[in-house]
Amino acid sequence: MKRRRSHSGRKVPALSVHEGSASYSVPEREIVTIDRSGRLVLPKKIRNSFDTDRFEVRTTESVIELVPVKSLRSLLGALPDLDIDTIYKEHDEDVEEEEAE
Repeated sequence: MKRRRSHSGRKVPALSVHEGSASYSVPEREIVTIDRSGRLVLPKKIRNSFDTDRFEVRTTESVIELVPVKSLRSLLGALPDLDIDTIYKEHDEDVEEEEAE
């Protein structure tokens, strides 16, 4: 059984359920905290599992959900003629022009 470390440094077993011949693993839970500025940090292994640094925040009465938002660069395979650097440059120029007005 996998073990993870608690904040005190002790190893804590991963959760799992065994019923007869069936075995179900429950994903390890990560606990994050929010600092005084309202920021939270996703653990590195979670951040690295997604090819993005942007997330959509969805909420219900009792749940906050982060949904990865794919970057334009990840779409290059779908649109091979897309020049992403030119798109970013043109966008930055448009923003600068709007701010100057």
